[in-house]
Amino acid sequence: MKKRFFMAAIAVIIIAAGAYYFFSAKAPIDAEPMKTAKAARGELRLEAMANGTVNPEIEVIVKSKAGGEIIEFTNNAGDLIKKGEVVVKLDPETEEARTKQAEAALLGARARLQRAKIALKDFDVKLARQNKLFEDGIISRQELEDADIAFQKASTEVSIAEAELMHSNEALKEARERLADTSIRAPFTGTILKKFVDRGQVISSTISSASEGTQIFSMANLDRIFVTAGVDEVDIAAIRPGQKARVTVDALPEKAFEAVVERVAPQGRTERTVTVFDVVVKVVDEKKALLMPGMTADVKILTEIRKDALLVPREAVKSKGSKAGVYVLKAGKPEFVEVDTGATDGDSTEIRSGVKDGDEVVTSDVSKPNGNGQPRRRGMFF
Repeated sequence: MKKRFFMAAIAVIIIAAGAYYFFSAKAPIDAEPMKTAKAARGELRLEAMANGTVNPEIEVIVKSKAGGEIIEFTNNAGDLIKKGEVVVKLDPETEEARTKQAEAALLGARARLQRAKIALKDFDVKLARQNKLFEDGIISRQELEDADIAFQKASTEVSIAEAELMHSNEALKEARERLADTSIRAPFTGTILKKFVDRGQVISSTISSASEGTQIFSMANLDRIFVTAGVDEVDIAAIRPGQKARVTVDALPEKAFEAVVERVAPQGRTERTVTVFDVVVKVVDEKKALLMPGMTADVKILTEIRKDALLVPREAVKSKGSKAGVYVLKAGKPEFVEVDTGATDGDSTEIRSGVKDGDEVVTSDVSKPNGNGQPRRRGMFF
């Protein structure tokens, strides 16, 4: 009895398995439909891509001809300052003392010049008198020569005094410039990028310091923003000033800034065994103020627009051995057709020959078991 029951159970399982395969052949499971697209004519925009750094048109590091303690520095990084505006004030005591010393030195030089001129005039009169006496035979030639030498020395003293006066004038001019530079002004209208010092610190002058002076702050004109990008030598021949470009930065991935090529470096440089050329792109977008100096930027330069090009999706182009082609649907079945491809923008590829406008091409992977449109079926495991 138990044996007959066991045999009946096996028979039921076999019948159920047969029914499963019978119905699964008519109603496929896990079928993956073939993906296709039509070849169509359109516009192909070719771009050269590079990355670079955002830079302002003008960026300077401000120093001072004066030295001393900072007594006022209220601005911070990011503040807009106008040309001629006082940004930093130094304690003027030291520079005032130097200016007074230079003024005194100038007065002394003027007095010495005046004295030398009086002496020269006196020796000139004496020389004229000695000449007369020599002509009358009253004095000897030696006495006349001594008078001439004295005149020449007096003339030299005048020249020396004039040089000292000139030096004193320049020293006073420099001292006054240093005194004026205790109030450090913005050289142009722009934005403070970084403060290197702050109130209470003592800075050194650019004139008297062996280290070329203390850096006080850096500033830039952010009205004109540029991106300097390194373009591969493969693409550089297609890039010219005036071409349109787009700039994106990681901080604002959703925003593409309009730009234009400003200039192309005439000489390349080697970067990690690759030759690149520096291309300067000017950002002309109305929201360029969002870009900050130092940001890493991706640049796409529009090098060519091909109109009425026959295009297929890039993934439709496949390789079969050494041949490039596409799978075209013919009578519902994919057939490999060799094609001559042109340029690509990363999404679409130009087809020069082999495919006609309107042909339906396969974009899915035909190498998969389901790539030819046939369904896949589940198996049963006992």
